[in-house]
Amino acid sequence: MAWEDGDLRYFGVTVPLYSEDCYLREFDARVLRAGPGYVLLDRSAFYPESGGQPSDTGILLSGQQAIRVNKVVRRGGEVYHYVDGDLPAGVMVHGVLDWDRRYLNMRRHSGEHLLTGLFEKFGAGPKVYSDITRLEFQPSHLGIEVLRRVEEEFRRVVEEDIPIRIYYAHRDEIEVGGDPRKRGFLGKIPKGVKMLRMVEIPGYSLTFCFGTHVKSTGEIGHLSRLELVEGRRLRKIILFELEAQTRKT
Repeated sequence: MAWEDGDLRYFGVTVPLYSEDCYLREFDARVLRAGPGYVLLDRSAFYPESGGQPSDTGILLSGQQAIRVNKVVRRGGEVYHYVDGDLPAGVMVHGVLDWDRRYLNMRRHSGEHLLTGLFEKFGAGPKVYSDITRLEFQPSHLGIEVLRRVEEEFRRVVEEDIPIRIYYAHRDEIEVGGDPRKRGFLGKIPKGVKMLRMVEIPGYSLTFCFGTHVKSTGEIGHLSRLELVEGRRLRKIILFELEAQTRKT
């Protein structure tokens, strides 16, 4: 693991297994703390809602119990798994993700990174908001012509099936330039966290991100929707969706 001392404090007591293996579907863990409708685990592959990516859902198995995980969030520096049922502290559990939901979110998240890079390449930006089906840019001359160029380039990059790199860099090496969103996000990460997880689509996108991603652009798939709408205060909003996936994972 590419963490320095103190880095894991960002995730509280829970080791984020998804940071090292986005394709991990099942895992074993111990319940460290429990309360009404929630548990904290010593490790987890469930992604907590963050950075525009929804949380994972799934089940926790313990003995004869199958406890539903409805939502996972970071709160007060800890990762809370909100569940239907009771699990006492100290018990071992086997977690199983709702994989179809997770994999779609991985495809969308990587697609959002690629689209952001392409729109910035063609003069949009800076981006002020994004989630895994929406981008929002500051006022610009972004129009239908740029939209079509991005759509064509997106298709080409997907068909090239470029490997997506995930690696770690020291926070002192990270440049955010004039991007207020990146600067704000970096400022929310505790100073004790020295190593940041970088996600790179070579030639198109490079940013720090704790989210889950696919291994290559081919897994993102093609766009089924790419739409430009006018937002408040002259902002430009891009809405997108992906075609149903046919590749095996």
